[in-house]
Amino acid sequence: MKKYILSLIISLFIVSIPSITFANEMIEDYLDIATSYAVSGNYASAMDYLDKILSLEPSNKEIVSLKNTLKNMQNGTMPSPMVAENKTLAQAQNAKLAGNRMAEMQYLTQAANNGGYWANMFAGDFYRKTKQYSKAITYYQNALNSTTQYSTPLLYLGICYFEMKNYNEAFPVLTQLIAYNQQESYAYAMRARVLTELGRYNDAETDIVTALALENSIEYRYLEGLILFKRGNYKKAQTTLEKVANEIQTSDVYKFLGFSYYATGDLNNALINLDKAILLSNDDKELQAKYNEIKAKVVNQVQR
Repeated sequence: MKKYILSLIISLFIVSIPSITFANEMIEDYLDIATSYAVSGNYASAMDYLDKILSLEPSNKEIVSLKNTLKNMQNGTMPSPMVAENKTLAQAQNAKLAGNRMAEMQYLTQAANNGGYWANMFAGDFYRKTKQYSKAITYYQNALNSTTQYSTPLLYLGICYFEMKNYNEAFPVLTQLIAYNQQESYAYAMRARVLTELGRYNDAETDIVTALALENSIEYRYLEGLILFKRGNYKKAQTTLEKVANEIQTSDVYKFLGFSYYATGDLNNALINLDKAILLSNDDKELQAKYNEIKAKVVNQVQR
């Protein structure tokens, strides 16, 4: 796979624990992916990949230590090295811990205005998490323009464009990301979501199959079922979504499982699943309307 540039977060600890060895290429890849997530500040996903390493090497004390460090960064008890080196970012971190969002925004904006990759990334993250996607895009673009080392801003640009429903902008950005990181499953999954919204279901299915080959995620399997439904492959959608429903029970899973049954003429199973979806939904008018439509058909069949 394309190697990620080791972030300061992880490399600072790796150089201090030289006993880390890579038993195989998979472990090295997992550490690369964990690094990529840590670069973006997504410590939870970084720790998921460190857990994958520990499943292969349970006694790897260095990885355990690294995971504990990332936990401390995640809960704010230890600032990341990038923050510690930048006084304004440190002030933003302190404001965040104090719950002062206005001050946090002001310090982040000030730091970003002074330039630099990390300052712009943190500012972009702030605005993305507060759903101010247009502002976030500006900072992620600045971060991307400030270095050729990291491709992470492309992912967040794609996410922002997607959330803004600007799918035509999201697609080329995510395609560029995949060209950099061909082993990043989430990039394929995000592009699959974009392609689905664009109505390009065949291409969307290709991307989600690739994402699943890289990581067998329940989220990806649900997306595969949704794409199969959109493509009109209702039987396969049923099989996929039934397996997903055995692991997670959400309104959307039951909704599209019910729709798939309806499309194949199985009204009883359609009603059973849509009934579950309604119980878990938050006033989904489309769902209720479809349920009423199917129930009326069942009643008509009984009355004949």
